[in-house]
Amino acid sequence: VSELRARGVSETCPLCRAALPPGPEKLYDLAGRVFMKIARAVDPNRTGTWPALSASQQEEMNGAIVMLQEAMDQGHILAARSIGDIYFWGKGVAQDYERAMAAYKVAGEAGDAMSQFQLGKMYFEGLGVAVDYQQARA
Repeated sequence: VSELRARGVSETCPLCRAALPPGPEKLYDLAGRVFMKIARAVDPNRTGTWPALSASQQEEMNGAIVMLQEAMDQGHILAARSIGDIYFWGKGVAQDYERAMAAYKVAGEAGDAMSQFQLGKMYFEGLGVAVDYQQARA
């Protein structure tokens, strides 16, 4: 699929005319729409605090995370940062610094400055890892 996309084929297979799966940009966009829909419903005043999600909201959130993961696996840097943010802040999921760090590392190694900052903060404050000022500065 990635070879077809590199050649400019984005919607259907040129041989069988079957629809191609969505690419990383589309996955990121779809996941962002789901995330924002949930965010507006559970935190309309943008206080930053999310209550527990309803079963249907949790199902949608899980789907959004799967789409972000697929986009990240296809090299989408902002999808990786978004996964990091979701787990760092516990937005619709249990807060998980290890998962946040793994996603931030992917985006940070690709040059995303915000992810690099978050990694530094995690090492500096010992969030999910032992305090390591050397790593925090790196």
